[in-house]
Amino acid sequence: MKKNNTHFWETKQLHELSHDEWEALCDGCGLCCLHKLQDEEDDNAPVLMTRVVCHCYDIDAGQCSDYANRHIKVPGCTALTVSRAAQFDWLPQTCAYRLRHHNLPLPSWHPLITGLKESVRPHGIHALNPVIETENIDLEDYLIEMKSN
Repeated sequence: MKKNNTHFWETKQLHELSHDEWEALCDGCGLCCLHKLQDEEDDNAPVLMTRVVCHCYDIDAGQCSDYANRHIKVPGCTALTVSRAAQFDWLPQTCAYRLRHHNLPLPSWHPLITGLKESVRPHGIHALNPVIETENIDLEDYLIEMKSN
């Protein structure tokens, strides 16, 4: 992780990260697993977040139940990739992908800094009161307010 007292996320641009380094940036908040709504006719319309999570989300563990196969099991699963980093502004302000895209530092509670995967929880950085997706759920009944720039 460290080389010459610096961390990879402080010295490398996003496009320079290895696959493992890219994955390590994720703090495991699960907020990208929440269903989103946006006016399909207006690309500039805000992205509205809901409390409804993908059916693959494990509420107890607070993460995807099959991360390695998520894109196969859920064709619409959000692909957070380097080439799409500029599109991540709908993610929370604390998202490491979003922060590093804007050359901002990681928060002090980030697991890469604390060494603890659970360090996000005390700061309320996770999908709060998630509702598992079902066929008869109306997403508009579960809108949440996300802080933005």
